[in-house]
Amino acid sequence: MSEHEAQIEAVANESLKSFAMISGTARDHLEAARAPSIQIADNSWTNPNADQNRRRIDQENAETHRLLIEEPAIARVRVTDEDGATTDYYICRTSPVPLTNKGIKLASYRSPVGRLASLPVGSDHTLFRDGRPVTVEVVEFARFQPRVVDGQWDAHNAVVAGGDYGPLSIESFRRWLERILPDVDASVLDALLEEENAAAIIRAGLHRSVITRMDLRDQPLLDQYQDEIFRLPLNSRLLLLGAPGTGKTTTLIKRLGQKLDTAFLEEDERRAIGATSPSRENDYARDWIMFTPTELLKLYVKEAFNREEIPAPDDRISTWSDYREELARNTFPILRSTSNSSSYVLKDNALTLRPGSQDDAIAWFEDFDQWQRAAFWDEMRSSATALSEQAAPDVAQVGARLSSAIGPQGSESTQVFVSFLPIAEDIRAMVEARKAATDTELKKSLNLQVNRDRGFLDSFGAFIEGLSDVTDDADDQDEDEEETNQPRVGRAAAMNHYLRVLRTQARARARRRNVPKASRTGRIIDWLAGRMPADPDLQRIGESLVVQSALRWFVNPVRRYVDGVPQRYRRFRRIRQAEGLWFAPDGHAVTDLHPLEADLILLAMMRSSDELVRRARRLDTPENPAQRILTRMSDLYRTQVLVDEATDFSPIQLACMSMLARPVSRSFFACGDFNQRVTAWGTRSLEQMKWVLPDIDNRSVSIAYRQSKKLHALARQLVALGGDNAAEVALSDFADNEGVSPVLGTGIVDLVDTSRWLADRIIEIEEAVRELPSIAVLVNSEADVRPIADALGEALLDNNIRVIPCPDGQVRGREGAVRVFNVEHIKGLEFEAVFFVGVDTLAANLPELFDKYLYVGATRAASYLGLTCAQFLPDRVRHLEPLFEQKW
Repeated sequence: MSEHEAQIEAVANESLKSFAMISGTARDHLEAARAPSIQIADNSWTNPNADQNRRRIDQENAETHRLLIEEPAIARVRVTDEDGATTDYYICRTSPVPLTNKGIKLASYRSPVGRLASLPVGSDHTLFRDGRPVTVEVVEFARFQPRVVDGQWDAHNAVVAGGDYGPLSIESFRRWLERILPDVDASVLDALLEEENAAAIIRAGLHRSVITRMDLRDQPLLDQYQDEIFRLPLNSRLLLLGAPGTGKTTTLIKRLGQKLDTAFLEEDERRAIGATSPSRENDYARDWIMFTPTELLKLYVKEAFNREEIPAPDDRISTWSDYREELARNTFPILRSTSNSSSYVLKDNALTLRPGSQDDAIAWFEDFDQWQRAAFWDEMRSSATALSEQAAPDVAQVGARLSSAIGPQGSESTQVFVSFLPIAEDIRAMVEARKAATDTELKKSLNLQVNRDRGFLDSFGAFIEGLSDVTDDADDQDEDEEETNQPRVGRAAAMNHYLRVLRTQARARARRRNVPKASRTGRIIDWLAGRMPADPDLQRIGESLVVQSALRWFVNPVRRYVDGVPQRYRRFRRIRQAEGLWFAPDGHAVTDLHPLEADLILLAMMRSSDELVRRARRLDTPENPAQRILTRMSDLYRTQVLVDEATDFSPIQLACMSMLARPVSRSFFACGDFNQRVTAWGTRSLEQMKWVLPDIDNRSVSIAYRQSKKLHALARQLVALGGDNAAEVALSDFADNEGVSPVLGTGIVDLVDTSRWLADRIIEIEEAVRELPSIAVLVNSEADVRPIADALGEALLDNNIRVIPCPDGQVRGREGAVRVFNVEHIKGLEFEAVFFVGVDTLAANLPELFDKYLYVGATRAASYLGLTCAQFLPDRVRHLEPLFEQKW
């Protein structure tokens, strides 16, 4: 036996004994916790919060113990310190339990000691012992997956290394220890068979296991570069870039797990987030949000979170499309709903935008935001001037004070809203007195109509219902009332409509304007002919309403500043449409709203709200109507915001997400790859990310772990199609997976030929691997998913291989099946084998994104990649044909 074999046996023996000891200790703690104990009653004489916190801690401890029972450790590291003393550290995924055996130490991977598990042999690291720094050197490591087999502990897929050996991949510690060593009387045949058996158990280098499940791979430990990133401070704003298979999402998930564990936060971080009490720690555990581009990736990320003991309900992991709709409909008054009077209707395929607008979203947003802010301040300044010119002395005096507070053009600041506070009550009293007088007169007119015709409201209401598809321009909207929670049907709704129309007509008379006849209000006025007050009365009422409108600007200017953004957007769109900028000239209704337009409006509202929260805290008082706006934004904040596949989101969408980061930390962590962007509006460069967050730090991970050497070489060629540089991406130095060449089938036109070719290749894979690994078939559209799945399932029927269609990326089904997806749903996932059907058709349908989709699809495969073409490889990739074979 060689010297390093003896070292490996010592490591294996000690590790298996330690697994049993750690697991047994955790089981003892769990059983002790289950023993009957005195419970604190939840009544008025005890503190229920204390009991709830104790129960929460007990539950967390129980979950930790259960995990340690099943997975005692994920690594063993031997270090020597400056004095030559040797210490063995076992690293676990979760919090450790105290061990009676002082010869080994158990530490969480999330702790500073846990970094040892990510370092190569020969690395130095500084630990703190008894409050003083101690430099240690890693002299030996073992990384493994513990499991119980036939009642005994084993370590599978282990990687071991020491100063003079390794890294070596060991399939099983127990099989290595129990290998048969032939004696001197053994035959040559026995010796040869044992030699082959030992070679199968232990191999030089890093051996990648076959992917048998459609899943995000469990990677308990990060490499030294990923590890350094995941330990960055909580308040970091970071973009992590890297090619497929470099562990970006895993780094993100592990970072969240570490930052949620307050035991490993720095003291100043704990103070910043207020995690100084058990109740706040409980809240903090839920104080995060993560965004993914697809529902399928969201599902698998949630499972990865569960492996890290991170509860991840749907309100904490979301696609942006779902979150956008929730914000725009139920939080901010952008989309039509029962709780607001907006007329916008979100349509995924709305034809509101000119070609190219989404490509220059930053300039589009900046144009709008500058315009709408200037429009707000101009209108406010005009209202104050109009009040200062009124004949009524009290109104004129208030107008002069307001004009002075606003100041000249160019000096605008949210502090202006604070300066209005001393006169806010006077303004509110003026508005209420004048409103009471005009409401009385307007209701007199309604009473007159009802007295003349008891069916007036019913008839009027029926007419209003018939105008549901007719809308007003923003300039014709009622300026006086907040129409939240107003009745939408019935006589009460008809009464509100009648009074609103009278106000609009009265203001128009006072301003010597006409309401457009084709508008909703114009058609109502036409129907009401002869059933409205006389023109002199409307003129007088209108003059009072104009003054009220000007005063009302200052009753709650913060609401107009934020919630007035959607109406200002409507005006902006009308102006720019006439100028031939950003918006299509026709082909859509004024109520249509494209999702990217909703993003623009949301960002403008969220930035304004965030600015108020940070710079105008004096507005946040119960007596101030602005408090609702500040509270609404404060309720959206999360201590950590995370984004997976960030380059699929537009800069506007990413900016909205960044606004959700709590101001005290502004913690924002995104990962992605510009080469994998498969949306026309996605973020294209670091410059665009710097626009989102000017102080964002970008880091790169450059060691890929997913693909074989041959598929990795193909991926590098595909990246080069777009002129991008993949030189910094490399396989691990110790990877031993040469792999097989990709295969290509050309001239495969109909469904029968396609399914037969796919079936033949899948059978080849199963024969080579000796089991059916995880396989994905990628098609070009949702319409192709089920036909391909049905035909392929028929072709594989005699081999008992099931094929599952996955429409919209939603269906998972059982393991051990081939899955068929639309290619747009497979970002972030990995499979042992991937087939791309109709590559030349994809190139014809999506010429601008073809190379991105091909790169993303090809890099989903770890070992086997197959492409089919109806005719030939597209011209852009024709030069790569020599890299392909016809079959495996």
